[in-house]
Amino acid sequence: MEKNKKTELSLKFDAHPSVVFRLGDELITDAVQALLELAKNSYDADADYAKITIQTTGLNTADGTHFPQALGSIVVEDNGTGMDLETIKTGWLLISGRTKYKMKRRGRTTKRGRTPLGDKGLGRLGAQRLGRNLEIFTKVENTDDLLHVYFSWDDFVDVKRLSDVEIHLEKLTSQKRKSTRIVISNLNEIEVWQGEGGVMRLEQELSKMISPYKEIGDFSIYVEVDGKKIEFAEISDKLRNATQVRYRIDFDGTIFKVHGKAKMDFFRPQKPSDWPEFTALVEGDDGEAFFRFLSKKKQAVRFALRRSNKAAWFVEYSSERKFAELDKLQLIGNEPANPGPFFGEVDGFDLSPGAFKHQNESVFDRFADYKKYIVKLHGIRVYRDGFGIRVDRDWLGLGKQWSEATSYYGLRPNTTLGYIALSARYNRQLEETTDREGFKGSPFYDNFYELLSDFKKFTMESHEFLRRGWLEFRAKHHEKLAGLDKPVEPEELTKKIKSKLATAASHKKALVETTSRPEPDKALDGAIKDPVAGIIEYLDELSGMEAMGQVLIDRISGLKQQIADMFETVSLGLTAEALSHEIFNIADQLAQRTAKLRAHLKRKLITDPPIISFSEHVDTSVNALRKQIAHLAPSLRYVREKREQLWMSGFLSDVVKNYYKEKLAKKHIEIEIIISERKDFTVYMNKGKLTQVFDNLILNNEYWLSEDIRRKRLKGGIITIEVNRPFVLVHDNGRGIEKSIESVVFDPFVTDKGREKGQEKGRGLGLFIVRQLLDSEGCHIALLPRRNKKGRLYIFQIDLRGVINGKR
Repeated sequence: MEKNKKTELSLKFDAHPSVVFRLGDELITDAVQALLELAKNSYDADADYAKITIQTTGLNTADGTHFPQALGSIVVEDNGTGMDLETIKTGWLLISGRTKYKMKRRGRTTKRGRTPLGDKGLGRLGAQRLGRNLEIFTKVENTDDLLHVYFSWDDFVDVKRLSDVEIHLEKLTSQKRKSTRIVISNLNEIEVWQGEGGVMRLEQELSKMISPYKEIGDFSIYVEVDGKKIEFAEISDKLRNATQVRYRIDFDGTIFKVHGKAKMDFFRPQKPSDWPEFTALVEGDDGEAFFRFLSKKKQAVRFALRRSNKAAWFVEYSSERKFAELDKLQLIGNEPANPGPFFGEVDGFDLSPGAFKHQNESVFDRFADYKKYIVKLHGIRVYRDGFGIRVDRDWLGLGKQWSEATSYYGLRPNTTLGYIALSARYNRQLEETTDREGFKGSPFYDNFYELLSDFKKFTMESHEFLRRGWLEFRAKHHEKLAGLDKPVEPEELTKKIKSKLATAASHKKALVETTSRPEPDKALDGAIKDPVAGIIEYLDELSGMEAMGQVLIDRISGLKQQIADMFETVSLGLTAEALSHEIFNIADQLAQRTAKLRAHLKRKLITDPPIISFSEHVDTSVNALRKQIAHLAPSLRYVREKREQLWMSGFLSDVVKNYYKEKLAKKHIEIEIIISERKDFTVYMNKGKLTQVFDNLILNNEYWLSEDIRRKRLKGGIITIEVNRPFVLVHDNGRGIEKSIESVVFDPFVTDKGREKGQEKGRGLGLFIVRQLLDSEGCHIALLPRRNKKGRLYIFQIDLRGVINGKR
């Protein structure tokens, strides 16, 4: 019997021509994006410009065209390097060729030092989206040959394989210099370009995608539609000089710097009725007294506040952070994913009529025109070498930050203009989606966003410091006018005002008696003058009460603001209280049902291991949940005022053993309690309140130690709690307190925590709540001046003298 012969056939991949149309439709979202992809090709070819001429009416009149009967045309021409035959074959005719991608990977640039923007080899598909016919006229340097390549996309319909499509090539002679001209004819969606509405839409869309800032890029784009030149929006220096606050962002790959500066008008009150006072207090001495007041505030050090030496600006302030020290960064291996160097500038405008009135110069004569232009261009946009990346107008979430705040001083989304400048050379890890509709999600993008979130946080906090500084400065002036040497509570002010008004009746009586007397003789003249003099003196006193009344208004406004600031925290506490009650009920029901299930299994003699294991797991989980609820129970309303005598060593051991030891051990963190000899002591205090104090401190330690362990800075964390009557010291072996916030670490909403993925940054309330809880008991918390090896403060000292030995 003859054996079967083995036959090998040679097979190859090919593609149906329809794949080109599918790619064009899916990867190039619209006609504007298609035009920009062609312009980017000109940029990559080292051109100075790309000139785009769109003709929507009549036949194709492009010089030398092979399709003179086609309806309409788009011509893209540049003075770039041009293409030789090999470049045409491996570039334009090889779908998804990766020549530019390889250049990027190898760090190579063009002769002008440009890193190519394209790297997917798909940009040419934009031409397919724009029209049915495509022609290329191209010439390289040092040759007279002008190559003319042409074909029709319609030819792709009647063939079975992509390689069967016929591409035509002509060699012409030309004395022109190097250049490339793309001619697209028989236009698709011709109505997109036609009419006033079409031109306006094109102008608006291209304005978003081409940088209006002269600081970015060295490439120009010119567009003409049916003989009309499109004027792109331009953000000139004169327009930018109308801003009240400006920021410069610089990241060199290692250090992230934010530099801000604000004009005096930034502090100007919104109400015109308050302007005379602002002029007198601030503008009268060119802001000297106001700046001295601001510079003495403890947060002035945090923001590196200084008087500007530039005539147009009042103050400058800044922040500088090492990229490697930011927490919650996404890692590649053991190192943070570095997005690469970038820079940016952001301007914050005030669109109130009053602010426009006080501008020294403006591009616009009318406020309505000025406001319309700012609103049209608002947003912090992202450009790569001058070409826009399509991100949401408020992709940094300024609107969310504004809408969620009880009081808001930061940048507002509709009045903020700015840019972030990326480059193909240094930021290639920040990849755009294939359809150019934003960035791909990646650790590099997450960390890029984290840096800009840090910028956003800095602007909000610095604005709050500056604006509230003006309010406090004005309040101090009102106190001085009222003759108050030290802060006075509203109740005391009310008593003083009431006391002054109480004597009004007696003065009125004296005035009536004086005016009702008959014409006095000279002997009685002195007696008559006495009541009148007393009334004049009283009226003088009343005029001084206006300032006292203003101080009272300031005090009430401040109290309202404090109430607003704390409302979210109070609401959160009430929610937590209700939630803990509901969780307890749920846990109780689960425990009962699990007990019934186990009894049922026992009666039925069911010993199936998975079922038994599951019931035991539920039972264990319920017990753990109950333990945590019991941990919260002492701070709930129905026992909140209950006080008890607590032995510090026993209390701390109980907290650590029952709630933290096992949990932290899984994170390679341990807690060490040290009792100095004969220094243990008792306090008389609500157990829940004291538990909250140590909860916040330990959770803070846990957060930063976990981050250091994640980043391989530490193998394990140690939280140390030292009892040394009447103090308790809490510290860890981590990085310590960031120097920029050490003077304000107990203030509300001050935090150095990063952004959890998909969440906003920490709220900065933990240490503030600790201070408030201790203050309510006559106790105190402070940072000791001792520094660790990194030069940072790190020891929290709790002073419990207010509750020691049952004092309260």
